[in-house]
Amino acid sequence: MVSRKSLYVLSVGVSILVAPALLAQYSAGGERIYSPLTAETFHRVAREVSTDAVGDKDPAAEAMAFLNAAMDLDPRATYLYEDMLVLGSQSAEAEAEDVSRFYDVFRKYITKTSNFEVLRQAVRYMLSTADTRQEREDLLLRLIAVAGVKNPVLTSELAAEYGQLAVEKADFENARKNFEQAYHYNEYNQLAFARFDELLRKEDLALSPAVYASNLRRAININPLSIEAALGFAQYCEEAGVYDVAAEAYEYAADLFEYLSPDRDPPVSIYLPWALMSYNTPNLRAKCLDAAARVRQSGRFDIRMEALAGSAAGKMGNIELSKDIFAKAGRRAAQMLGDGAVSPQVTALELGWFYSFANPNDEQALAWANRAFMADPNAPGAKAIFAHVLAMQGEYDLAGEYAAGIENDQIAQLTKAMVRLSEKKTSDAIEMLKAAIAMDPASLVAQKAKALLAENGSDYILPTLPEIVREHLKKEFGKKVLSRFRPARDIFSVKLNLGGSNYSYGSEFDADLIITNKSPNPIVISDSGIFKGNIRVDAVVSGDIMQEIRQLISKKAVPSLPIEPGHYASIPLDLMTGKLRRLLLAFPQASVEVEFIVYLDPVPDAAGEPTNFLKEIEPVRNVLKREGVNLTRQYFMQRLDTLAGGQEGQKNRAVQLFAGLLVERDFMTRSGSLYRYIRVERPILVDAVKCGLTDANWKVKVQAMESLGLLSGSLDYELTRAVSSNLSDDPVSYTHLRAHETSLHLVCRLLLE
Repeated sequence: MVSRKSLYVLSVGVSILVAPALLAQYSAGGERIYSPLTAETFHRVAREVSTDAVGDKDPAAEAMAFLNAAMDLDPRATYLYEDMLVLGSQSAEAEAEDVSRFYDVFRKYITKTSNFEVLRQAVRYMLSTADTRQEREDLLLRLIAVAGVKNPVLTSELAAEYGQLAVEKADFENARKNFEQAYHYNEYNQLAFARFDELLRKEDLALSPAVYASNLRRAININPLSIEAALGFAQYCEEAGVYDVAAEAYEYAADLFEYLSPDRDPPVSIYLPWALMSYNTPNLRAKCLDAAARVRQSGRFDIRMEALAGSAAGKMGNIELSKDIFAKAGRRAAQMLGDGAVSPQVTALELGWFYSFANPNDEQALAWANRAFMADPNAPGAKAIFAHVLAMQGEYDLAGEYAAGIENDQIAQLTKAMVRLSEKKTSDAIEMLKAAIAMDPASLVAQKAKALLAENGSDYILPTLPEIVREHLKKEFGKKVLSRFRPARDIFSVKLNLGGSNYSYGSEFDADLIITNKSPNPIVISDSGIFKGNIRVDAVVSGDIMQEIRQLISKKAVPSLPIEPGHYASIPLDLMTGKLRRLLLAFPQASVEVEFIVYLDPVPDAAGEPTNFLKEIEPVRNVLKREGVNLTRQYFMQRLDTLAGGQEGQKNRAVQLFAGLLVERDFMTRSGSLYRYIRVERPILVDAVKCGLTDANWKVKVQAMESLGLLSGSLDYELTRAVSSNLSDDPVSYTHLRAHETSLHLVCRLLLE
């Protein structure tokens, strides 16, 4: 008995050996060989061969032989390009001719809609064939010229790669230019931006704050579910003084945190700066109350949050609410502290700060600052707040003594300035006030320092002009620089389009995975994105046949360009392949349903079963139905007649049907009937298959050979003899179809078994 794998190799091996001999009859007359149908056959064969390693042969190299043959038969078959690049990148037996053809296919494959992952693999492969650094540099320059504007993302990747080579040989000027070019072509190339910035700093140069802010904002587009990206943008906007945008970003981060960790307490590291930025933005001060309410709802108490909430209410004109918030916060903090200076949620130092800057009260400020100082006299924070309280009460000499020697503390710096003002040293005081503000320009301490500056005829100007950064961001991202956080289900949707719900035996069907952008921002599919492009498809067959096929497809598909708001990306999936294809073709009279399950960035769940990395996005499902062939006598006779006088395509479909009926019959004979079917005498089916194998049309003969891949367990002496007779053709050399010499040896060995 010949195994399925051996049988399959036998059939395809004969196909590629027979084709040159038969086609030579036509090529001798100068006519170019052309057969799109046979090219499609070789394409299917290549996909099957690529997963079946036989002996010590390289499956990718074997598959490439068929793809090259297919390309020779149909030079306009652009659908071959992707597989030629994927399999060519995997081949370990490439020769100079192969690399040259690979480069030519790569050049033709490049468009703005190409699968970027395929392009990236192809580039790595071509670079691996270069033996020296100079060869790699020359190749990269050629590839950059080829990619150009046809695929800016690829051009960016290539320029960054060239820049890295320049860094390795310390050519920093050339490296900087290439990283700049890489960022110019693709503003989502975070690596290129980082390296460009790094090299600029080596020359004591820097990009403008507006450019930095834009790059950090794009990082949120790349992965809207990244806390790090949201906080990075928020913190930079805070430092740049763009408090309104920073407030939006911190709120985004707060909502994102609740989405990712609904069972965890809200982190003050997010909520406190959100409240602070909102407080510094007049039309957003109500958000301070929202932030404080969220923290209270978690059961936590934070005196700083209460200070901002009360201050915001006062700025909004709601004095009663402000007083109420301050009073409740002060009482609760005092109760928590009791006679001590520290409790789990508040300290005497923080309460001293509260009465100094949020709800000014000299008596309370002194009492709590004194308690903090007595508990730890050497703590800089305690000394600073105590010194400030002394200055508040006019004890400037003592305040100066306690504040002296404390560096890098905003309260101490403010206190020193107050002492200078008491000494009428206004110029020194103004410089000290500005230095104090610069330590944290948005804080309540800075607010007091700004008031003192104004009283003394001066004001504070941020080193970065917020208006410039703000306008740049609005110009690039819209009036609403950062929209409210959206959960994954509101960012994109996914569906599997099968082009219909029914198909008939022997026909092919198209499948596309449609990813639609539902958000107001572009979606960037990449290794660091919300979706990395990893796709797995399982198939569950039910009805007359029950079968679960895991990992029918496992691939990575990365659109080259971002998916713009309201648009979609269509990723083609070849679902009629592998085990499913063989199963459906081998049982023509079976009525089945095939449920396809598509996983995005699949990961195992607790039970080890596949699920989506984004749990909120359910795996995509769709069902395809196929009614079994109604094998009436009239239908059967028509197909037999087709073998004698039909067109090429009709003959191909007829041979495929008879091969399937033969497999179906033999299986039922061995294992028992799975369903009701019309039984045809075996000699009739064998003769029908042999008829295709001996057809005068070489294209039909090749198609018939491919159909033999179904006949696991059904290849008897008669069929073997029909196959072997094809080997008697004189193997005339044909430059358009390349066959490995080992294919003939393998076929002969299998026939002798």
